[in-house]
Amino acid sequence: MAAEAILGAFMQTLFEKLFEVVHDHFRSCRGIHGKLENLSCTLSQLQAFLDDAEAKQLTDASVRGWLAKLKDIAYDTDDLLDSYSTKILGLKQRQMKLHTKASVSSPTSFLRRNLYQYRINQKISSILERLDKIAKERDTIGLQMLGGLSRRETSERPHSSSLVDSSAVFGREADREEMVRLLLSDSGHNSCNVCVIPVVGMGGLGKTTLTQMVYHDDRVNEHFQLRIWVYVSESFDEKKITQETLEAAAYDQSFASTNMNMLQETLSRVLRGKRYLLVLDDVWNEDRDKWLSYRAALLSGGFGSKIVVTSRNENVGRIMGGIEPYKLQQLSDDDSWSVFKNHAFRDGDCSTYPQLEVIGRDIVKKLKGLPLSSKALGSLLFCKTDEEEWKGILRNDIWELPAETNNILPALRLSYNHLPPHLKQCFAFCSVYPKDYIFKREKLIKIWLALGFIRPFSRRRPEDTGNAYFTELLSRSFFQPYKDNYVMHDAMHDLAKSIFMEDCDQCEHERRRDSATKIRHLLFLWRDDECMQSGPLYGYRKLRTLIIMHGRKSKLSQMPDSVFMKLQFLRVLDLHGRGLKELPESIGNLKQLRFLDLSSTEMKTLPASIIKLYNLQTLNLSDCNSLREMPQGITKLTNMRHLEASTRLLSRIPGIGSLICLQELEEFVVRKSLGYKITELRNMDQLHGQLSIRGLSNVVDRQEALAANLRTKEHLRTLHLIWDEDCTVIPPEQQEEVLEGLQPHLDLKELMIKGFPVVSFPSWLAYASLPNLQTIHICNCKSKALPPLGQLPFLKYLDIAGATEVTQIGPEFAGFGQPKCFPALEELLLEDMPSLREWIFYDAEQLFPQLTELGIIRCPKLKKLPLLPSTLTSLRIYESGLKSLPELQNGASPSSLTSLYINDCPNLESLRVGLLARKPTALKSLTIAHCEQLVSLPKECFRPLISLQSLHIYKCPCLVPWTALDGGLLPTSIEDIRLNSCSQLACVLLNGLRYLPHLRHFEIADCPDISNFPVEGLPHTLQFLEISSCDDLQCLPPSLYEVSSLETLLIGNCPEIESLPEEGLPMGLKELYIKQCPLIKQRCEEGGLDRGKIAHIRDIEIDGDVIVPEQL
Repeated sequence: MAAEAILGAFMQTLFEKLFEVVHDHFRSCRGIHGKLENLSCTLSQLQAFLDDAEAKQLTDASVRGWLAKLKDIAYDTDDLLDSYSTKILGLKQRQMKLHTKASVSSPTSFLRRNLYQYRINQKISSILERLDKIAKERDTIGLQMLGGLSRRETSERPHSSSLVDSSAVFGREADREEMVRLLLSDSGHNSCNVCVIPVVGMGGLGKTTLTQMVYHDDRVNEHFQLRIWVYVSESFDEKKITQETLEAAAYDQSFASTNMNMLQETLSRVLRGKRYLLVLDDVWNEDRDKWLSYRAALLSGGFGSKIVVTSRNENVGRIMGGIEPYKLQQLSDDDSWSVFKNHAFRDGDCSTYPQLEVIGRDIVKKLKGLPLSSKALGSLLFCKTDEEEWKGILRNDIWELPAETNNILPALRLSYNHLPPHLKQCFAFCSVYPKDYIFKREKLIKIWLALGFIRPFSRRRPEDTGNAYFTELLSRSFFQPYKDNYVMHDAMHDLAKSIFMEDCDQCEHERRRDSATKIRHLLFLWRDDECMQSGPLYGYRKLRTLIIMHGRKSKLSQMPDSVFMKLQFLRVLDLHGRGLKELPESIGNLKQLRFLDLSSTEMKTLPASIIKLYNLQTLNLSDCNSLREMPQGITKLTNMRHLEASTRLLSRIPGIGSLICLQELEEFVVRKSLGYKITELRNMDQLHGQLSIRGLSNVVDRQEALAANLRTKEHLRTLHLIWDEDCTVIPPEQQEEVLEGLQPHLDLKELMIKGFPVVSFPSWLAYASLPNLQTIHICNCKSKALPPLGQLPFLKYLDIAGATEVTQIGPEFAGFGQPKCFPALEELLLEDMPSLREWIFYDAEQLFPQLTELGIIRCPKLKKLPLLPSTLTSLRIYESGLKSLPELQNGASPSSLTSLYINDCPNLESLRVGLLARKPTALKSLTIAHCEQLVSLPKECFRPLISLQSLHIYKCPCLVPWTALDGGLLPTSIEDIRLNSCSQLACVLLNGLRYLPHLRHFEIADCPDISNFPVEGLPHTLQFLEISSCDDLQCLPPSLYEVSSLETLLIGNCPEIESLPEEGLPMGLKELYIKQCPLIKQRCEEGGLDRGKIAHIRDIEIDGDVIVPEQL
C-alpha cells in the first residue's frame, strides 16, 4: 500500500507555506505571484478528491498511481518553498554580518540581482504543467468530490484516562498454566539437557505477551538459575544472537570479540551446569544450519534447561528439533470482548451503554480472537458513545476485502483509517525503523517536527502538540510501552510499512532499490567505511530523512565529502553512535536540515560549515566526550530549538542569548566577560523546564540582574540560583540587590538558592510573589534567620541545608499570627545546621496539617522538637542532640507513623517517653543506631508495634529490655531483624524468635556474649541467616536442618564454631558463604567430614574461594 493516505495532512501544511510565500514575499513579482496563487488553487481543488481516492486505492491500481503523482508534486512544491525560505534566511545572515539596514521583508531586489527569479518561475511552471495533467486524469479514473481535509479532521479526544493498563491480559490463564507446566517438566529432553518449546501463532495473537507472563512467573523464576531474553526478528544472524545471548546471560557485561568460536566458548562456559531458561522471541529462520551453529553453545546447560521460541511459522519450531509446537489459539468471543471493552470504556465498564455492548460484541466476532485487533479497535472507540459511529465500524467495507498478501489485519487497517491525517503520517513514518527498534518519545517528536508533520498552534508550542500526537497514538495501541521507552508491535510495523513502502527504504551496505529517486526516508545499515565509498546513497537524491545504523562491531568513522553534495532536500540526519570521528565540510550544503543527531560519537571538532544550516532546529551532541568546543558562529543558527550537549560545551558558547528559540538550557554560567554576562538570558523567553544559573557573584548589580528578565520566563518550572563558594569580594548589600533583581515568574514550581552569602532573603520569596511554588531548596546560605515560607499555599517539599548561622527557628518562619501554617507541606528536611538550638512555634490552629515526612540531619545542638502533626508517616533523626523523642500535637497517638529512623543521638537515654511510648501501631520499619547512652526501651518493648516488619538495632551496647514477656518481646508481624553490637538485647530477643511466623531475614553480628542459640530453634519461614563476629558462639542452631525455607546462609568470623550441624543444612539452601571460620573450613575442604553436607548447595564461597558443583 502506498503512502498517499497521509497526503491530506502534508497538503494542509503545504497550503500554509504557500499562503505565507504568496502574501508576504511575492506580492510585487506579478508573474510568480499569479502562478503561486494558481498552484494553491489547483492543489486545493484536487485535495477535495482525496477522501474518494484514499478509499478506492485499496482496490484500484490506477487510483494509487494518480495519488503517487500528486504526492510527488506536493513534495516537489514543498522542496521549492523551503528552498526559497532558506535563501531568505541566508540573506538575513549576510546582512546581519555586514550590519546593513536593508529590509529583508521583500526579497525582490535580491531576486533581480541574480537569476533566482527566473529559475523559481521555471520550476513553478513545470509543477503547474504536471498538476494540469493529473487534474485531467482525475475524471478519467472516476474520482468524486467528497470533501477535503476539513471533513476528515477529527477533534482531539480526552487523554486523561485513555492509557489503559497494557498488562491486562484476558483468556490466557490456561495457556499460562500449560506453559509453566512444560517449563517445569523434565519431559522432552531425551538425551539432551536442553529442550526447545516452540510457541506458534499468527501475528497479533499474543505469543510474546504470553511468554512474558510465563517468564516473570514466580514458579519459573524459582525453578531456573538463569533467565535470558533475546529478541531475534527476521534476520537470524547467529553471531549477533550468540553475542546478545552472552551479554544477557552475563548481566549486560560487554564482550568485544567478533570471533564466533570465542563467543560460543564463552557462552558455553557461562551456561555450563546451570539450569537456564532462554526465550528467543519472534524467530523467522528456517535455515537449520544457522540454528545448529547457534545451538552448539547452548548444550552445556544443566539438565532441565528450556528454550522457548515464539514464531508465526510452525516450520521454525520443527527445524529446531523441539517438542511439538504449542499452538496458541484465538481468544473466545467472551475473552475478546473483555479485551475490547477494557480499551473502549473507562475502567472497562460498559453497563451504562447496553446498546453499545450489543454492537461491540458483533464487532468482536469479526476480529477472529486476536487480542491486538481487539485492543486497537477498542482504543479507537474509547469514550465514543454515538451508536452510529460504532455501527459504521461494524458495517465498514474493509471486512469484505480479500485477504492481503502481506497479512495486514483488517482491524488494524480500519483503526489506521480512522486516524486524523496528521497522526497517519506520524505513524506511517515509523516504518523506516526496523521491527525491533526502541523509540524514544522526545527524539521522535523532534523528528516529526523537523519533517513538518506537526501542525502549528498559536498558543501551543509544537513540541507539546507532538507530545499530544504521540499520546494519542499510544492510547490507540499503535505504540506500546517498553521500560522507559516504546516499541511497535510487529503487526503494527507491517501496517506502517505497507502504507509508507513507496517513501521508505532500508538499504544494507551497497544495495540500492531501483526506485531510489522516489524514496524520501532511508535507513542505511552501515558495514564499514569502504561500503560508503561505492556510493550507495547517490541515487537517493530526494531524501528527506537519512538514518545510519551500524552493528555492534561496525564503526562509522567518517563520511565521504561527496555524500552530502546531492542531498539538498535532507531534513533529518541521524548519525548517532560510536565511531564517527569527523564530518566533511560539505555538510554545510544541507540547507534544509532541521534535525542532526551526532550523539555518542568520537568527534573532536565540528566542521565550520555547520553554521550555514540556518534551518537547524535540533542538534544533539550529548555523550560526545571527545568534542572540545563548539564552532564559532553557532549562535547564528537562530532557529535552533534543542541544543543537546554537556554543560561544559554549552558554557563555552559566547552570546548564547542569540538562540532565542532555544527550549532548554539546563545551566548558564555567568562570567564577567562579554558574551557570558547574565544579560544573555534577556530574550530567551521560550526556555522550558529547568534552568540553573551559576556564578552569580559575577553579576554586578540589581540592574544587570533585572536585565536577565527572569520574571518573563513563564515556561520555566525549576530555577536554581547558585553563588560561588568564595564571593566575599562583593559587598553584602550589593549581593542582596542582585538577588532582589532575580525574581522569577510567578508560575515557578521549584526554586533553589545555594551559596547566597548575605544574611537576609529577598522580599519576593513569599506568597504574593511566588504563589505556585511547590518545592524549595535553601542550601549553604549565610542568613541568620529562615525566610517566611509558611503561607505558601502549594509548598509540598522544603529542604534547608547548610544554614550554619541559624540558631533559632521562630514563629516568623511560619508566618506571624496566621491560623494555618504550611498548609500543603508534605516533606521537611533540616540538614547540616550546627548552630541550631531552638525550634519554637506559637500555637497555630493548624501547623503542618499535611506533613508526612520529617528529617532532622546533623543538627547536634538541637535538643527538642516542637509538637508534630498526627499525619506524620516517616521521621528521620541523625546526629541530633535530642534527649527524647518528640510528641504529637494535642497528645494524639502516632497512628500514621510507618517509619522511624534514629541514628547517632548521643544524648538519647530512654525511649519510655515520646513517639515509641505512644504505641505507633502502624509502624513498619524501626532503626536505632549508634545511640551508645540509650538504656531503656518502652515498657512492653516492641510487642505493641503490631505492624512492625523491619527492626534494625546497631551499636547500642547498653540497651536492655524493660522485662521479659511470655511469647517474646517482638510482634508476630516482623519479617526482618538485624542486630549488631547489642549483646544484652540480643540474648533476650533470640529466645523469642520461635514465636515469629513471618520472619524471613535475620542477622546478628558483634554480639560476643552469645554462646549458643536456643534449642527451640528458628522459624521455618526464615530465608536469609547471617551470623558474624560472635566470638564465643560454639555451634550453629542445632535444628537448622529443619528451616526448609532457608536459601542463604552466611557465617563469618566465628572461630569457636567447630562444625556444621550434625543433621546437616536445609535441602533448599542455595547459597553458602563462610569466612574466617577455620574449623568449619577445614571440615568442608575436600575429604573433610562436612564435605557431604554442602554437596547439594548451588553457590558456595569459603574465604573468597568459589567452590563449583563439579568439585563436590
